Parts: sequence; structure tokens; C-alpha cells
Amino acid sequence: GQGTRVEIHPLNQSHVPRPHQRTLQHRTLNVRHWNRIIDAWTHTDTQALDNAWINDAATHLGSSWGQYDYVTTIGFAA
Repeated sequence: GQGTRVEIHPLNQSHVPRPHQRTLQHRTLNVRHWNRIIDAWTHTDTQALDNAWINDAATHLGSSWGQYDYVTTIGFAA
């Protein structure tokens, strides 16, 4: 299938000093492989969750994937 549509909202930068803030927009992508993400979340394994997010989802954001390592919210649409 097409996967699950996910909205990614970048980290709130209101506490970052003005010269260091970046302009980031929310992004959407379709995630097709959830097994490692769900397994890590179920076991409260934050390192595995971080690895699964980066390797299975965030890399599909293209060259700007590093801007979404830390996010404020992630929304799922079915």
C-alpha cells in the first residue's frame, strides 16, 4: 500500500536565540515500514526508537531530513 500519512512539525524554536533559529515548515510523508518503530515504542527503548525513526522514516524527507531529528509533534492520519 501507500503507507500511513504522517505530518511532522519541527521543533519549537522559540527558546533558541534569534540568530540561531531556522525557518522550518511542517512536512508530510508516507511511512510504509512500522515494525521497528512500534517495537521500540512498545518496549520504551528510546535509542531503538530514534534509530528506527531515522532509518525507516526520516530519510524519506530527502536532503533536509536532518532538520527533523527533533520535532515538536508527529500526527498520523488513517
